[in-house]
Amino acid sequence: MRLLEYESKQVFEEYNIPLANRVLIKPEDNIEEKVQQFSFPAIVKSQIAIGSRKKAGLIEIAKTEDEAIRLCKEFFSREVGGFKVEAILIEELAQIEHEYYCSIALDSSGRRFLLMASAEGGIDIEEVAVTKPEAIIKEPIALTKGLDKEKAMKVAQFLKFEGELANQAVDLFLKLWKITVEKEAQLVEINPLVRTPSGLIAVDGKMILDDNAAFRQELTRKLREQKLSELEKIAEREGFSFVQLDGEIGILANGAGLTMALLDVLSEHGLKPANFLDVGGGASAKRVYEALKLLFRMKPKAVLINIYGGITRCDVVAEGILHALKEFENPPPMVIRLTGTKESEGVQILNDAGIKAYRDMMDAVEQLKNIVKN
Repeated sequence: MRLLEYESKQVFEEYNIPLANRVLIKPEDNIEEKVQQFSFPAIVKSQIAIGSRKKAGLIEIAKTEDEAIRLCKEFFSREVGGFKVEAILIEELAQIEHEYYCSIALDSSGRRFLLMASAEGGIDIEEVAVTKPEAIIKEPIALTKGLDKEKAMKVAQFLKFEGELANQAVDLFLKLWKITVEKEAQLVEINPLVRTPSGLIAVDGKMILDDNAAFRQELTRKLREQKLSELEKIAEREGFSFVQLDGEIGILANGAGLTMALLDVLSEHGLKPANFLDVGGGASAKRVYEALKLLFRMKPKAVLINIYGGITRCDVVAEGILHALKEFENPPPMVIRLTGTKESEGVQILNDAGIKAYRDMMDAVEQLKNIVKN
């Protein structure tokens, strides 16, 4: 799970990592009232799940309250790459003497973490890695030993920190490691970490938490619940693999590979899926019913069911479909393709109810195209 900047900084604050003064504004807040709490000039930063916010025009300096209010309203109206601005952070301008990069990141191939740092901060570390790889230090951290002061000091000296500044850097690196361990993070990053006349300040922050640890990590569990849409919460509760998209065709299939292939086929034929939904193997009639119930709530133009029966039985799927159609008034048009285990029985169940089921995927797609055109 990727945290937004303000969420990362809330964790940083918990661990006493130095930050600039700031105020957070949510869409439901009174913008004018919040802005009046701050002094200007200040930097206005959109909180949105994309990279390169500055290049996208989502980070700007406001010289006055009126300018900050205008920027906040403008940012909240923006959508970039399908993402909307979730919040806005207004921060005091740091007196930047130099910008650095530092992070602790999981190196899964090496089964270890890396403490990485560079004096080339403020830009994408990937760019530095390509153009100036010698400008990055990567110190391995053994899971059994953890990060010690000696290794942290080595990184501080690589950045040419001396005296009290070196001690501040060591303290900061150790705090990043503590966050990594205690929050079960895969990445804890500060870019840029800036040197100011009063010391080091984390101007931006990024964190990636391990979703698999949500059952024991309150922060991960809480943030995931906040970020999930109502439909995603239903899918998680029912155990479906579900992703909401921006199309008009509801999708129900079994098997991640089959579902992905289906999305590709639809796209090639000019049809836009409204979702990815893998109902899983061995799906019961109830499970199929719950999946359709979820899709019907999306109000798609049509629903395409694509079942390849292996462990999943086509006759059981057919029973789940009929249950859903009986329960809901005015369901969207449905195109069904069944093949595999108990295929004949499943097709017969649907035919007896006056519902056509296709055995060939492309026949089903052609029928779907006819429905959408009309």
